[in-house]
Amino acid sequence: MDVNEAIQKRHSVRQYTDKKIEGDVLNSLEKEIDRINLESGLHIRLVRDEPKAFGSMFAKNISKFKGVENYLAIIGPDSDDLEEKAGYYGEQLVLCAQELGLNTCWAVTAGKKDIKKSLEDGYKDVISIAIGYGENQGVPHTSKPMEDFGDIDDAPDWFVRGIESSMLAPTAMNKQNFHFERDGNNVHLVSGKGPFRKIDDGIVKYHFECGAGKDNFNWK
Repeated sequence: MDVNEAIQKRHSVRQYTDKKIEGDVLNSLEKEIDRINLESGLHIRLVRDEPKAFGSMFAKNISKFKGVENYLAIIGPDSDDLEEKAGYYGEQLVLCAQELGLNTCWAVTAGKKDIKKSLEDGYKDVISIAIGYGENQGVPHTSKPMEDFGDIDDAPDWFVRGIESSMLAPTAMNKQNFHFERDGNNVHLVSGKGPFRKIDDGIVKYHFECGAGKDNFNWK
């Protein structure tokens, strides 16, 4: 499975089995975390075997999480672009997990007192990603029409592929509050308002790059 196949197959999963993340799967996941932390400057952590992490009433009764004992804590030095980086690199781990046979769900509900206590000065715990072996593979989210995401009349194939990939990106409450503007090979992401807008921007940008091919365009 390559990354574009993972994009097609990956859906949010909120209910998990008690199967452990271990062996070659764990080693591959940790290696990817190390690579991303080195490249991005983030301090992403994999927390395993912590059944209380998603144990709040909100997580269980409102967000409907069940059996979550593992999660990724997306942490980094506080900066103006931290949230976008969290989305961009966190989604890389989400798709890596899918390739490894794991399931995931972006979440804000994890109770991470121990994480917060251990943060270095100037670092921020941005968001969590539940990870593990799901009870199911999730279901596709509904999507707006492709035309809502950009002008595809006479657009090059790479632009259309980028939009198709971005339509599969997870966004907060599945609002898909974004569209793309193109001027030749220059692309601009226009996003709406919302508390998780910058995280969504990072996720959507990574999906667009996977579909379009980074060599075919420039962000502006």
